[in-house]
Amino acid sequence: MFRRKPKLNKIQNRKLEDLCFQGNLNDDIKIIKELFGDSSDLVVRFIDSEKESSVAVLYLDSLIERESIEAYVISELNENYKKDENLKELHFATIKKEATSSLKESLTYLLQGYSLVLRENQTSGIALDTAGGERRQVSESEVETVVRGPRESFNESLQTNIGLVRRRLHTHKLKVHEIKIGELSQTPVAILGIDGVVKPEMYEEVKSRLEKIEIDGILDSLYLEEIIEDPNGYTPFPTIFNSERPDRIAAGLLEGRIAILLEGTPGALVVPATIGLFLTSNEDYYQRYDFASFLKMLRGFAFFLSVVLPGFYVALLTYHQEMIPTPLLIALTGQREGVPFAIAIEVLFMEITFEILREAGLRLPKTIGAAVSIVGGLVLGQAAVEAGLVGQATVIAVSLTAICSFTTPSYNLAISARLLRFVLITLSAVLGAFGLIFGLIFMYIHLTTLRSFGVPYLTPIVPFHKDNWGDLLIRTPWWAMRERPNEVAGENKDRMSDSRDNNHLNRRQKK
Repeated sequence: MFRRKPKLNKIQNRKLEDLCFQGNLNDDIKIIKELFGDSSDLVVRFIDSEKESSVAVLYLDSLIERESIEAYVISELNENYKKDENLKELHFATIKKEATSSLKESLTYLLQGYSLVLRENQTSGIALDTAGGERRQVSESEVETVVRGPRESFNESLQTNIGLVRRRLHTHKLKVHEIKIGELSQTPVAILGIDGVVKPEMYEEVKSRLEKIEIDGILDSLYLEEIIEDPNGYTPFPTIFNSERPDRIAAGLLEGRIAILLEGTPGALVVPATIGLFLTSNEDYYQRYDFASFLKMLRGFAFFLSVVLPGFYVALLTYHQEMIPTPLLIALTGQREGVPFAIAIEVLFMEITFEILREAGLRLPKTIGAAVSIVGGLVLGQAAVEAGLVGQATVIAVSLTAICSFTTPSYNLAISARLLRFVLITLSAVLGAFGLIFGLIFMYIHLTTLRSFGVPYLTPIVPFHKDNWGDLLIRTPWWAMRERPNEVAGENKDRMSDSRDNNHLNRRQKK
């Protein structure tokens, strides 16, 4: 037998814009209950005034802080409310109060954790900020770790995250524009920028792209990242930077970039993003410039190896053995005696095995995930060598590639390197060194075409800006970084005066 589909309530069939308060308390409560489908967490509490229930408080029990409801709302109404008194005249200590005249606006407040106070014979109400519930405390970042520097990281509360940024930038020029995205989720999204430092047209472009989004719900910042990024086609490279560290976001704002924070996401997006931003670590600016420059160059070289090394190894042993010194070639040939597979198959097998181990380590509980991935890699590598499936040199090449990939500061860029690695291995297996070089040239051409909110991805390499090279492969001293990056800075391009030179002049004058 076929079951008939349940008919929707007449109230639920109507648009919220067409609904309004009737002035009858029981009818208004009935409408709200029907709109919520008689949800169990919708609580209605009546306040007795001269033995008549003329006032009611409505709230969603799953979104409010019960202590605030009892101590400030119910208590205030029981003690001070009179039957002939207007709701707007009541004062609720330490609680934000908003007047609401439409039913749609009232529902929005209820879904944000507000309490709605309605009265008989009134076609409006007041919304009281009693939002609460369990929130994760501000803690240390587990992904972007540092040896020296702040330890705080974002959590899932939008207002807390905005506060973490404001604690580092005590200026009235930091502007925050908040919008809601998602037809059903109504997720609050905040756009941050420093007035005078950020380009006004870029700030408006970010607002425009976000306001044009029409989607049922936004659950993570990746939704926004994929929707608002420039139409660069299919690219493995990230064009929007994300971080969960407030100091990193504040540094981006000081350069003239724009930050996007999302309710429910422990992180922020930064636009526009260039390749140098992804290769920069959090503590490059918390160490001496000479040591930080050495680490930046080391990370850049390690990133290049993580992309190229497996393909180069395949091309060398498959097509270009004459380039290998004779003693080393003899040793490699001896190791491969009895191995039934080609070099490319060996490398692909080991790379895929390592990717599976890495994914398994992420999905397992933290207490055993790291141990399983390390032990699994050692055991499988040794067993594969002893079984004659792969050579010892192949295990070394794949392990060195994996270690180099761990040095990449940005997790998104490291994922791109993992994908490109397989492409270059395939090209090297088919065409040798010519395939590897062809792949690198194509990758470079592709990078030159990428844009992040109109800014070239390879800036300051292409187009060339000599003034910004001091913060790409090396880290110049703070007294030398007097100007913000040209590609993102607005009118105010100076971030430091010539104080070092002035100090030298003052000393000379005193002598």
